Amino acid sequence: MSQRSREGRTPQKRWISNEIRGVAFLAPFLIIFIVFLLWPVAEGINVSLHEWTIFGKVRFLGLDNYIKTFQSENFYRYLWNSVFYVLISTPIIILLGLGLGLLVNAKIKCRTFVRAAYFLPYVLSVSVVSFIWLKMYDSNRGLLNVILEAFHLGRVNWLTDERMAWWSIVITSVWWGVGFVMVLYLSALQDIPETYYEAASLDGANGFQRFWYITLPSLKNITIVQIFFQVIAGLKLFGQPQIMTKGGPGDTTKTMIMHIYNTGFKKDKFGEAAAMSVVYAVLMLVFVAIQNRAAKGEES
Repeated sequence: MSQRSREGRTPQKRWISNEIRGVAFLAPFLIIFIVFLLWPVAEGINVSLHEWTIFGKVRFLGLDNYIKTFQSENFYRYLWNSVFYVLISTPIIILLGLGLGLLVNAKIKCRTFVRAAYFLPYVLSVSVVSFIWLKMYDSNRGLLNVILEAFHLGRVNWLTDERMAWWSIVITSVWWGVGFVMVLYLSALQDIPETYYEAASLDGANGFQRFWYITLPSLKNITIVQIFFQVIAGLKLFGQPQIMTKGGPGDTTKTMIMHIYNTGFKKDKFGEAAAMSVVYAVLMLVFVAIQNRAAKGEES
């Protein structure tokens, strides 16, 4: 196109041309977003309004599946199980991750090896991690019970005792995910200017005071992010209890995601499962909104 013809374009034509270019650049993302996010969400809502089996749609039910969800005692029981896991696992993994981040940020020997050793479990899949700990928790030949017997302590039914089942899953999850938390904290710690600590030392601040008044406030934003990640991951817990306990003993470790899975794929009630999924997703979105509002309030 010649220089004269380009200059001869009207402002309206130039605007249309720029809009077409913008849409062309956005098109690949929009297609992926619509196909893999918007359409599945819309289809899930559609399924939740019907009686739906593995063979497809049976009949329209309206809001009946949602009414069943809110009237079901199992829904609230398994929702509490998921929340309970979040309440006990999130503080543990956050505090341990912070402690490990401080450790590997210090000038210690073999620092690179220690960082890699704690992070490596995170690259494993949930099934591999669960099977590793399933063997370690074995009541007869598991490593943990062998160690306990070596010290003349009694065996522990790690996965069949109601008092230990959740803690066994928490230990597994913490071992698996603490390396990720550690790396995020390590990155944040390395961004704190060393001059802050030097100035505090000159003012006579001891180690605890430097940690309390410099390190912790500087880690506030990354801690909010960490809590968000861990809460969402905890609410989506499925693999560990599914492989290690099958939700037992009884229904002690049966989570909301397991209940949705069983309702859909084992009871062939995909409409009810979809309704529970929608309600559960809305609850998680409400949590995200509350957390974002709280974070903005802290910043202001």
